[in-house]
Amino acid sequence: MLRIEMLPAQQGDALWIEYGDPAKPRRVLIDGGTKPTWASRNKAGPLAQRIAALPPDDREFELLVVSHVDGDHILGAVQLLADETLGATFKDVWFNGWRHLPGTPEPMGPVDGEELTFLLDRRTWNGAFRGKAVQIPARGKLPAKKLAGGLKLTVLAPDERRLDEMKPVWQEEVTHAGLVPGKGRKPTPLAPPGLEPLGAGAIPDVERLATANVSEDGAEANGTSIVLLAEHGDAGALLCADAFPTVVLQGVKRLLSERGGSRLKVDAFKLPHHGSRRNVNLELLAAVDSREFLYSSNGNRTKHPDMESVAQVLHTYDEPRLWFNYKTAFNEVWDGDAVKQRFGYSAEYGDGTIAVELG
Repeated sequence: MLRIEMLPAQQGDALWIEYGDPAKPRRVLIDGGTKPTWASRNKAGPLAQRIAALPPDDREFELLVVSHVDGDHILGAVQLLADETLGATFKDVWFNGWRHLPGTPEPMGPVDGEELTFLLDRRTWNGAFRGKAVQIPARGKLPAKKLAGGLKLTVLAPDERRLDEMKPVWQEEVTHAGLVPGKGRKPTPLAPPGLEPLGAGAIPDVERLATANVSEDGAEANGTSIVLLAEHGDAGALLCADAFPTVVLQGVKRLLSERGGSRLKVDAFKLPHHGSRRNVNLELLAAVDSREFLYSSNGNRTKHPDMESVAQVLHTYDEPRLWFNYKTAFNEVWDGDAVKQRFGYSAEYGDGTIAVELG
């Protein structure tokens, strides 16, 4: 069993993964979303509520991955680790901080990275990599780590070049904030949250959208995204954070050279950068064989997913199924019966949360 649950993280990511015995699953968390994903106005956010719903003696995770320093991925994770009231623990945390950067992120991203550095200095940090960077080597096999219970995580990105490009950006942001890169900063604490519950239109021109000429993302922080292939039993999912399409494609091609085949077969494809048109392209999609396509965003600030990236999926695949954790003005066009019938796909929408069962 491999289950991926996209939690309500506003425009960001918080992926709750369970695998193994459905009656007693093991868990991995990838990213923590925005700050309200943990708490807002002293009320528990969806991530805090999800942890609180577990029995107190069942709140140990096999792994926390913080893919990169953008605020909509890291802020909820900072608050999670700073708040010890719920007793969540992690056997290992994968995150590339200042110490892992060799020789334009979202505002304050590297400063948030310094806060996470402060918190991780008391924990196992990149333990599976002996404390070194989570990255792919210039040559040789891609790193593959197997967690307890049999979940295999193969790293497809980043490489040293992308981490190196982030270094001057990190230093500038952190120095501007009056901090020393790599020294860490104690995060501003939130008040302990309470546990109250939180409270289609015209048919798009898919061919025109799918073949539109769009420039690739160039934000240094996104380029450092940790990209993973998660596999358990016969089930697999490609999880891309905010990575560039050429970077993901490079990792996919390297994996195919190891395993053979012309396309990477997976059950689910979590598209890069919430379906931004600058992070998805036809060449990448052609290299991946999937049926389930995951989008996590409420469209706030970013207006993701972009129509071009969804159109490219419909252009490339037969009978794909689209999974949106929110229904918004930016994705509801894909819920019309006429457009579904014309392009032969299905779409599932959540209320902020949506779960995909694989295998």
